Amino acid sequence: MIRRFGRESILALASGALAALSLPGFGASGLVYGALVPLFLALGRARTVRQGALLSFLFGLSFFAIDVRWIASLSRFNPLVVPGYVLLAAYLALPFAVVGALLVWLRDRRSSWMWLVAAPALLVLAEFARTLGPFGTGFSMLHHALYRVPWLLASAAMLGSWAISGFIVAVNAALYRALRTRRLFPLACAVLLVGVQAAFTLVPIGVNRDAPDLDVALLSSDVDQRVKLDARNLATLTDRYIALAEEALTHEPDLIVFPESFLPAYILNRDDLFPRLAAVAQEGACQLLFGTGEYRERSILNSTVLVDPAGTVVSTYSMVRPVPFGEYIPGRAILERLGLGAWTRSLLPLDLTRGSAYQPLGEYGTPICFESVFPTAARAFVRSGAKLLVTVTNDAWFDGSSELRAHFAAAVFRSVENRRWTVQVANGGVSGVVDASGRIRSEFIGEGVIVARDVDRLSGMSLYARWGDAPLLAGMGFVAFVALAFGAITRRKKRGE
Repeated sequence: MIRRFGRESILALASGALAALSLPGFGASGLVYGALVPLFLALGRARTVRQGALLSFLFGLSFFAIDVRWIASLSRFNPLVVPGYVLLAAYLALPFAVVGALLVWLRDRRSSWMWLVAAPALLVLAEFARTLGPFGTGFSMLHHALYRVPWLLASAAMLGSWAISGFIVAVNAALYRALRTRRLFPLACAVLLVGVQAAFTLVPIGVNRDAPDLDVALLSSDVDQRVKLDARNLATLTDRYIALAEEALTHEPDLIVFPESFLPAYILNRDDLFPRLAAVAQEGACQLLFGTGEYRERSILNSTVLVDPAGTVVSTYSMVRPVPFGEYIPGRAILERLGLGAWTRSLLPLDLTRGSAYQPLGEYGTPICFESVFPTAARAFVRSGAKLLVTVTNDAWFDGSSELRAHFAAAVFRSVENRRWTVQVANGGVSGVVDASGRIRSEFIGEGVIVARDVDRLSGMSLYARWGDAPLLAGMGFVAFVALAFGAITRRKKRGE
């Protein structure tokens, strides 16, 4: 029995590895349509609910240990990152353990159609659950595997990106059933599911182009994080970015975008810095959009700033969802009461103050860094009138790791969900442009000026922008409830016999 469970554990671990290999960074996207089959085979052989939970936990542990390995790159700043990375992988695997336990509990009490609907419903709910709470993350979603396949993404404009994850799991479940039953019907179901997923591209986009196209200059940079953090480099870095901006002006853009907090200073609080940027806007008769830290009313904020062609600040937006342990310490007050105040201050002396709302800068919605991996921010910006999404980020923290591609992949899904073009400008990451259908128009890693011509500003809202994730999650919750109720009734009948 132990030897058999060992084989099942290997299947679960291998399944997690295959799923991770399909995601950005490795990019073997086609694997995602079969990566879960080994896990389902293992669950099909599990003898108890406890074994099902453990097998699915092993799947999750393997999956996250590989896919979020880029977190370990932060150990060059603090060695405590390494145990934190291990704990995070285990924490994120917990929802999968619940799913595995429930699937094994249902296993002998369902028909093949039950497998096809229960597994997608439960795994979609598990993916959503991983975004919640202070340790929630929008990375490592199954649908991210398809970020370069726009003809399979259109369902996100109606139901959200987790609908794509649902299709992926359903295809895997159908292939598992085909393998177990040796029948063609489940295989035909798998092909049909991919066809249905692709058919969403036939649905009209449903938004309007009611403003002239923009020419946007992206100032992509590649400044090492340790250099960027050192205030002694302020003058050199300022000259470096002004030189990039001057180069951008030769292309006569309508908008120039700088990365997140690109200088080690509070630009709006410095009389020697902001005028230099305002002069660029005046010289080019264009708008500037940049990221900077702000010191306001004894609070530190991570903000984006829009400057008009006259060199005047139009408005600012401050980050609403900061990075846990990078920009704030979750539960700092509790930790201080427990005598761990010195430890928390050694990790991060002060917490970033959250912004109050996702408020666009004019017609630009500006998710900052971490915010772009969640659907919430982009959707809120669009609902508040944003016609173009502009993400500014600093990915130099992650030292050229797979995080760069994973972060840019999120921009693709934000574009499709809301039917908006997305411009992403990064330091040490991927800068690029994605259109409203999820097609990547340009992408670049390194330092230089990328000019994106004819960027659309769109109005109107997709169904997803109107309704969000609620319809899909309610549907998945109902399916999961029916499946579990069916299992409970069947179990009761068997006991009665």
